[in-house]
Amino acid sequence: MIMTDNKQHKDDDNQIDDLNQDVNEATDDEVEVVDHSGSESSDAEDLNQQVKELKMQLAAKDEEILRVAAEGMNAQKRLQRELENTRKYANEKLIKAMVPVMDSFDKALEIVHDDQVEVTVEAMVEGTINTQQSLTKVLQEYGIEIINPAGEKFDPEIHEAMSMVKSEDHEKNTVVNVFQKGYLLHGRVIRAAMVVVAQ
Repeated sequence: MIMTDNKQHKDDDNQIDDLNQDVNEATDDEVEVVDHSGSESSDAEDLNQQVKELKMQLAAKDEEILRVAAEGMNAQKRLQRELENTRKYANEKLIKAMVPVMDSFDKALEIVHDDQVEVTVEAMVEGTINTQQSLTKVLQEYGIEIINPAGEKFDPEIHEAMSMVKSEDHEKNTVVNVFQKGYLLHGRVIRAAMVVVAQ
């Protein structure tokens, strides 16, 4: 009977140990689940934070792109205005240089129409020569060269033959007479000289 009781106690102890082991294992499992849940929550927060930062960076980049595009458009508009002004006022210096020549013509016309002033032919010729010299100087300052090829060899690049005549005083293909002077602008023909050429 005593042996039976001891065996019973022993069995009871074994059952208690098994129960304790089951409880401990269950507790460990619960702890592991809780810890795992906390780790997932932390990872989610990190991902959310990274997403927020990336969105902020993207917004900053978008703003920078818009700013650069606006600056480019403004620069293009400024350049267009400058080009328009350049075209509009490209001849400003030339016009300013021509104004004194116009003043000379105006003064000559005033004198001609003034009955109280006597003008000789010599004076008119002298005034016209002076005005022509002033105009020629202005043209030369701006790269314009006058073509007056009387007595020169005919050059089809800068001369235009209006007619050909026989001339004992000129060699063949020599310019005998100039109907109209020609003009070059920095070496480019603006107008060819209209000439008569010896046969």
